[in-house]
Amino acid sequence: MKNLNDLFQLVILDSPIENWENSDTQNVFAKMVTLKKKGYESCYQQGVLPVDTSDFFATHVMLFAKEDNQELTPVMGYKTISLNKCREFNQTFPGLALVTNAKMPEHIEVLNGIISRCEKENRNLAYLGSWTKNPHYDVPANINLKDAFRAFYRQVYREQNVHEVVIGGTLRFRTEKLFFELGHRPLEANGAPLSHIHVAHLVKEPVLVMHSTKFNDDATVAAEKMWAEVWNNRVEIGAAEIKKMPLAV
Repeated sequence: MKNLNDLFQLVILDSPIENWENSDTQNVFAKMVTLKKKGYESCYQQGVLPVDTSDFFATHVMLFAKEDNQELTPVMGYKTISLNKCREFNQTFPGLALVTNAKMPEHIEVLNGIISRCEKENRNLAYLGSWTKNPHYDVPANINLKDAFRAFYRQVYREQNVHEVVIGGTLRFRTEKLFFELGHRPLEANGAPLSHIHVAHLVKEPVLVMHSTKFNDDATVAAEKMWAEVWNNRVEIGAAEIKKMPLAV
């Protein structure tokens, strides 16, 4: 039986706009767009865009299946965007943009407070979103992609020295339950959790905006061990052109 490293390749694409001349950047970015287009089209009606401006300066975490013909097929992916990158490119922090577009004043006030505190205390803040699976990929019965997400979630943020994370749990897919395991809690005002919002660009999809100030390592340690070889053999493509191994896409 093949191990996970025989089956999968992890690719981390960092801030594609800063390394666009690299052909690997362009290839992986195109595969990311294709993955999200297929994933979003399987869940949403026409009119929902799978990518936005932030995709050009985000960090994309992409899991590929290794095919017999040496091709890499996108299986799962998500993006994470730091507050520092938003400042660098003069963009609104995605978590704040989410609640602003939903016209939720309490959420806006709370998120502005989180942003201000993180900047004052020099705590690195990030937003995680666009977690997508390939609807046409048949996941082997003994593999749980949620475990892959658990493993890479913690390891990426450990590498990036991220201290706090804002995330949106889509109630329809119950992702808020997984995010709760990882240490996220709903935004709070005056000690009370705030309600979910309706995300404008996702045709009013109900989403619970959550925040973590501390990682629950107990929730990820088993997954990290399981996916350790895949993580250790990851390919990183970024502004500094860090590469762990050659990439064929």
